[in-house]
Amino acid sequence: MSPDNLETQDRWKMGEGRFSASTRLPAADQETTTRSREADRRLYHVVVATIASFCLVVVSGQLKTMAGEIVAVWIADGYLLGHLMAVPRRSKPSILIGGVIGNLVANLMGGESLYVSLSFTAGGMVEVCTAALLLPWVSSSKELINPRTFLRFVLVAGALAPLVSGLAAVLLLQGVFTTHPFSSFSNWVISASLGFVIFTPVTLNIVSGEWRSLLEPGNRMKSLALLALVGCVTTLIFVQTSQSVLYWALPPLALLAFHAELSTVLLGILLFISIAVPLTVRGMGPLWLTTFSNMQERILALQVFTVAALSIALPITVLQVQRNRLVSLVIDGHRRFRQLAEHSDEVIIQLASNGEFQYVSPRVRHTLGYEPHDLVGCKIERMVHQDDWHRLKQAMTAASTEHMEASVEYRLRRRDQSFIWVRSFIAAMPAEPTDGHAAMAFTVRDINTRVLSEQRRNAEEEKLKQLAYVDSLTGLGNRRFFDAEFNSYFAPGTAAVPETAVLFIDVDFFKKYNDRYGHSAGDECLKTVGKCIKAAIRDGDLLARYGGEEFVVALSGCSYAEAVEAAERIRANIEGLAVAHEGSPLGALTLSIGVAHMSEADAINPGELLELADSALYEAKRLGRNRVFHRRTPSAPARRTPSAHV
Repeated sequence: MSPDNLETQDRWKMGEGRFSASTRLPAADQETTTRSREADRRLYHVVVATIASFCLVVVSGQLKTMAGEIVAVWIADGYLLGHLMAVPRRSKPSILIGGVIGNLVANLMGGESLYVSLSFTAGGMVEVCTAALLLPWVSSSKELINPRTFLRFVLVAGALAPLVSGLAAVLLLQGVFTTHPFSSFSNWVISASLGFVIFTPVTLNIVSGEWRSLLEPGNRMKSLALLALVGCVTTLIFVQTSQSVLYWALPPLALLAFHAELSTVLLGILLFISIAVPLTVRGMGPLWLTTFSNMQERILALQVFTVAALSIALPITVLQVQRNRLVSLVIDGHRRFRQLAEHSDEVIIQLASNGEFQYVSPRVRHTLGYEPHDLVGCKIERMVHQDDWHRLKQAMTAASTEHMEASVEYRLRRRDQSFIWVRSFIAAMPAEPTDGHAAMAFTVRDINTRVLSEQRRNAEEEKLKQLAYVDSLTGLGNRRFFDAEFNSYFAPGTAAVPETAVLFIDVDFFKKYNDRYGHSAGDECLKTVGKCIKAAIRDGDLLARYGGEEFVVALSGCSYAEAVEAAERIRANIEGLAVAHEGSPLGALTLSIGVAHMSEADAINPGELLELADSALYEAKRLGRNRVFHRRTPSAPARRTPSAHV
């Protein structure tokens, strides 16, 4: 484990105060411990960078010796840049110090003079520092896959920094290069560029621990097989000099880019270089079929080909990684949606614009009794109660065409053919460019228990209302019912009151009828009178038992003559029944009726109209009963306060 990681763990332990005894140390001792740990961390980075740079410069030197002052890939600088990018800012100086020491020592041990060694080291540090200053801090090679970060990395590490260091090398080593300065400059720039592009991501991969993913069973066999394919094809191409088949090296690299991670692709490029360069230096390979003036031009051509291969493989890798991420996000989103849908209390439905089921969540088994696949392809119209379809269709139309969220309650058919009440929230889903109408997302919640409870409660309330407003004996409205309905005719804000008449009806000598025939017969008598009155008036007229043996009728939109005619008709109908009444001087059951009428021009209130009808009834009784007494209402300039009914 690196000192950075150790430091992070120790700091975490100190912050928690529960897992480390260091929290109990005095402040001075804690500061000393922190400084000691910081010094160890810096020394660790210096040692690692020194050893790694030294080894990689030695490897590059061996390649240079093999090719005669030619370096195909400058490995050490790619490593240094990768290590610098992966560590925090406070650790970067230690990495640079180690890189300078390793570079300088390796060049001196390789037989170079002090000036040449210093010049090589200075040129390398110039390009490493240039790239490190211009590139963002990243913690892994996967972060380079971001298109913007990758483009920045290619421009800075693959072009700008090598150009800057190449110019510095030309200025410092003009008299040392054994060939034309431009050729040496080109070789330097391409070698540095290849080193950065290949080894910086590889270093990030190693430092971050991403390389462990290559050892996973699924990746290991595939990666090894693809690398083996690259190695075999490269070897077959460069062990022969009879056919110019250099470009056959590209298909395996492209295949690797399509199916492997960035680090594996870079390993494949490195494998290609490690096979192609030695064989080319030994006089084998397709590059010997083309005439070059010297070995440096031949290696330069191989470098250019490698850059071309990278320019094909890396964009493919970046696009594939982005595609895989998108696919992973889609799969993860689909998985999450399935989990939410399967564990939701609601049925989740995707409905086509024509009402056809496209997806139904498994919750439908519990709610409706269907299997999800039983409904896919069916139309929802066939499952909705015919009385509710119009309401649901309106909500669906609003959701699909006007993109409005809608909520609707309706009845759905279960598998056992029974209906249950459900509530749906409906919203339009994003439409494909080729779709004329958007699909709809449905949620279906079982509200059958609540709706049935509400219906029972409403029925009970209606029953109570009936008990409060209905006369239990005759089944007609009672006085409370009549007063509420009659007063509503005159409520503020209603239309102008048309001609209205009130008929007060009283059964003559009813107490004597009860005394002679009994209360049961009296009850039957009142029922008969109620039915007879109801049969003699219009369906829209207001009839009620006002109390005892009194009945009241309100005739709306009725002229004075029509009101009198209706009263006479009621009286005559009862007289025509010829119900015996020995307690009455008339010998039969009869009625006395008082009629009051008001026109639209009359300015009286409901109470006054009732008083006039009651007064007319009194006159009918006074004049001998079994008659209708009627009177018009007097016109008044203003309404008067209602008086009590007498």
